[in-house]
Amino acid sequence: MKHHLKPLLPLVLALSLGACTTVESRKPEIDSRFENATFKPLVSPNAVQAPADWWTGFSSEQLNTLMQKAQADNLSLEATEARLRAAQASLDAAQASFFPSLTLNAGRQENTVKGTSIQGQATNNRGLFTSASFVASYEIDLWSRVRNTAKASELQLQATRYELDAARISIAGQLATTWAQWVAADQTVRLFETELESFQTNLKLVELRFRQGGAVASDVLQQRQLVESAQGNLAQAQANRDVLLNSLALLVGQPPNTISMNRENLPTLPPVPATGFPAELLNRRPDVQQAWAQVLATDRSVAAAIANRFPQLSLRASFSDQTRDSDLLFDNWVRNLSVNLVAPLFDGGARSAEVERQRALLDQAVAQYQDAAINALADVDNALIQETRQREAVESFQRQLELAELSLKRLFAGYRNGTVDYLAILDAQQSTSQLRRNLVNAQQQLVGFRIALYRALSGSIPQPTAAEQS
Repeated sequence: MKHHLKPLLPLVLALSLGACTTVESRKPEIDSRFENATFKPLVSPNAVQAPADWWTGFSSEQLNTLMQKAQADNLSLEATEARLRAAQASLDAAQASFFPSLTLNAGRQENTVKGTSIQGQATNNRGLFTSASFVASYEIDLWSRVRNTAKASELQLQATRYELDAARISIAGQLATTWAQWVAADQTVRLFETELESFQTNLKLVELRFRQGGAVASDVLQQRQLVESAQGNLAQAQANRDVLLNSLALLVGQPPNTISMNRENLPTLPPVPATGFPAELLNRRPDVQQAWAQVLATDRSVAAAIANRFPQLSLRASFSDQTRDSDLLFDNWVRNLSVNLVAPLFDGGARSAEVERQRALLDQAVAQYQDAAINALADVDNALIQETRQREAVESFQRQLELAELSLKRLFAGYRNGTVDYLAILDAQQSTSQLRRNLVNAQQQLVGFRIALYRALSGSIPQPTAAEQS
């Protein structure tokens, strides 16, 4: 009875391989960690989804121009595009195994035989031979090893495409954030320039009162110190602004000191965009889709490693000839047809270890996918919370600054009349100056949180066509 079952063994093995559970069938279980995720209700029900080119909502032509340059010339993106081409080449190489290979071997050789004839004379027999052969071989993919290897390469290519989409979003976010920081730094420079002029004007007032006997020397010295402090702050702000300009140059693929920017103010933010449902976000985020494609690719590598433990069957055909006269090549020829079976009998456990390695890599890829999905959901929720609270902080700084400026104005009026001490003026100037800086920083952070929200919600960034680029 056992001998009758032996011919069915390959079929049983094939069925057992085909019955292996794939990771795709486990996706509901894998997604169960975040299937009930929700976002905080901080968005208006009438909100609309942000456009793919979300940065245009900031109404900055400079930013739009920089974004076009970055998407075209950023060196990190060029490196990722090169990896995409490499992944395509790997897929082409893997798919080549679906077809037979054909090789040609040709040569011409000279044979010389030296000897002695029966008469005792030296002989020298020389012959020229021309040979040629065609050899074709093909592996029969019994256990789908070749197919799974090619599918793994195809999924790896898809993962690299998602990686490029994610890289474009990352570069867009970095550029927009750096642009907002530069605008804020430029506003801070202008703020210090205005304050320096104001402090110098106030210094003249204090010096005048000192000459008139209405102020003491320490008042003059403290106001001069405030002027020096403003000059130092201005120098630091200018340095920060110039460094950020170099950062913008690097993001658009240019060396330092090659771009210039015109002055502009931080933008007024458009309404908060709709977040959609968490499942929609995960299907839209390229980094999450990249992680899932990596899971699928690794799953196929597991199947290929399992199949590699079983015999490999290949066909081989050759057609060859060798002759003294090249014109008579293939007049007489030899044909050879063969079927080859290569079965691993003992490899020290190497193939089994490779299967376990691939399974461990699959577990790693699944964990990385779950981590990417959870982080994607957290990115949106965190950005919503931060923007909501930061908007409240900006409004508070605006009210504080209005009160501080009104207070400073009245204190100066009293100082001129001799009813207010100079120390109150000095303290008011310093606190008002700090509030102006705090307001600019808070406004820049608010824009930064909106950029973070756009990045968290973003799918692929549209690329200009060849006609648009020209």
